[in-house]
Amino acid sequence: MGLLSSDQEGDLFADINVTPMVDVVLVLLIIFMVTAPFMIETIGVNLPKGEGADAQGLTTPLTISIDKDENISIAKQMFSLEMLKEFLRDNPRVKDGEPVYVEADQNIRHKTLMEVMSTAYVAGASKINIIMEKP
Repeated sequence: MGLLSSDQEGDLFADINVTPMVDVVLVLLIIFMVTAPFMIETIGVNLPKGEGADAQGLTTPLTISIDKDENISIAKQMFSLEMLKEFLRDNPRVKDGEPVYVEADQNIRHKTLMEVMSTAYVAGASKINIIMEKP
């Protein structure tokens, strides 16, 4: 006589218990939510204040940063104007027409900002936006 004969009373109960998996996922979610603010890295750009539209639909926009010492960087990688032009010219996001954002310290010279924006335009960026803080 086998273990699964028709004489046996009751049916085979095969169900997956997902409670431990849900517990683990919730713990990981809480850990991520607590540590996420510490992963934000700042470059040290003191943005000017002003009114404007919020960026819509972009999770990680291509942002060119100009700090108070007029150093140009993208994602903490330093660039000269010529290197910036080559980087943007070869960047698939720029080729696809995605907007480029420029965050510049409020104390830099206007000339530096215009040089960066002009370089981005010459490299193929057709949509260039300036980032500022809300007052």
